[in-house]
Amino acid sequence: MINISDIVKDWKLVDGWSIAPAGISWCVEGNHVKLGDNVTLDNHINLGDYVTLGNGVTLGDDVRLGNDVHLGDSVTLGYSVHLGNGVILGNNVTLGNNVHLGGNVHLGDLVHLGNSVTLGYGVTLGYSVILGDHVTLGYSVILGDHVTLGDNVI
Repeated sequence: MINISDIVKDWKLVDGWSIAPAGISWCVEGNHVKLGDNVTLDNHINLGDYVTLGNGVTLGDDVRLGNDVHLGDSVTLGYSVHLGNGVILGNNVTLGNNVHLGGNVHLGDLVHLGNSVTLGYGVTLGYSVILGDHVTLGYSVILGDHVTLGDNVI
């Protein structure tokens, strides 16, 4: 993995986007992206416009973040994670592999999502929510603090 804080100064601007140099297979960064300290990116990263990555964020392979996305401090995203526009993740959030969040999803601090989780548009999860593998929540679902759902919930 590459620590983006060490290489971002070397990025080249192309049509309003900056493209990472060799060392990352490819990384596309939109306009007005803010990066905290110790941000680590794997390969095939696509960041939309007005994205904020907090301190200590780690993004796995094939991560796509829409526009107006905010990731708090110490957030970890596995591989093949796709976040829609307007997604907000609190601090110390972990998303497994193959996770898909629709637009305007809000996750509180200390949320953990397992592998192959799908959250529809407008879902809100409170503080310290845990969702197991293969969980799907539809449009505008709200779960309060300290909720745990096991595997294979639809």
